[in-house]
Amino acid sequence: MKKQIIGSLTSILVLTIAFSSIQVAEAVYHTGHDGSVEEYLEKVVVKPMKGKKDMWTYIVKACATDHNLAITAVILKSDIDEKVLGVNKTIKKGECSTYGATMNAKDGKTLGAELIEKHEALQKFNDALNSDSAISKSEQQERQKEITKYRILLGGRV
Repeated sequence: MKKQIIGSLTSILVLTIAFSSIQVAEAVYHTGHDGSVEEYLEKVVVKPMKGKKDMWTYIVKACATDHNLAITAVILKSDIDEKVLGVNKTIKKGECSTYGATMNAKDGKTLGAELIEKHEALQKFNDALNSDSAISKSEQQERQKEITKYRILLGGRV
């Protein structure tokens, strides 16, 4: 068990070091409805996994270009998969941070990412708390799921 943890941490460290040296000019920006990324994100690695159908290695880099970024989560998306990476990190202006996962996707062009900043998560949490109470039971359950999601993403500090 310890060897697996050490191996995983070593792999993450190597990937972080390798991709932190990639210059912004080398990054490819993707836009569009499917496979789009937000303003402070850029795709770094999008490659199919050998021997695994519909599996992709997907890595994005978040860069604080014009101000510090207080990031709550990075959401990696594809045509058939979505992974929420709870980050809770502040990136200083001029610095970058790398995030990634193994994703299921029929086409690598559909891989996209969304960044949720702390102020956005707080706003969505407050909106869900203060929404209309005269709603159906299923809508109440969805609202409660959303409240729980943002409470977890915000580190339980709300």
